[in-house]
Amino acid sequence: MIDESGFDGVTMAGLARRVGVSTGTLYLYVRTKEELFLALFVEAMASVTARVEAEATRDTLVDVMTRATVEEPLYLALLARLAAAIEANVADEPLFAAKRRLWGYGARTAAKIAELYGIEIEMAGEIAQALMIAMQGAAHFDITSQRDPSTVPEDMRPLYASQAYTERFPTTARLILASLA
Repeated sequence: MIDESGFDGVTMAGLARRVGVSTGTLYLYVRTKEELFLALFVEAMASVTARVEAEATRDTLVDVMTRATVEEPLYLALLARLAAAIEANVADEPLFAAKRRLWGYGARTAAKIAELYGIEIEMAGEIAQALMIAMQGAAHFDITSQRDPSTVPEDMRPLYASQAYTERFPTTARLILASLA
């Protein structure tokens, strides 16, 4: 549904029709579409975290993080909208429950970084947070990179293309991890 009408085009009534329930029934589970988006992001983050834990080595951490986030459906699109559009429209109780789960995934990522780099968990936590901030910024800029190049002045096309997540996140992540060398 998001692919068809974009985030703004998703409605609770449309979601209810799509899954074959009444709108009232849907409201028993989530209060807003943003609450549903947050739940989807939490599940996507669980999948990304599991892949990082299972696949990453010191040499492949950045590549695994990049690949896992790109391959997880909706992860980047949701991450780009997480703070400004999604969290701002979710009631405190479900927001705090989701944040607790997300922080748990962050702690697991920090533990993996501590293991891979032989550093204290506190430092690994700081690195994990820096990587998440870089990931969120790169996901946000990725929206710009997806603009139809024919609508961008020719001299600006390389700049727009350079904002792609697969360009920005790995570069920034490697710079962050270089601080551990």
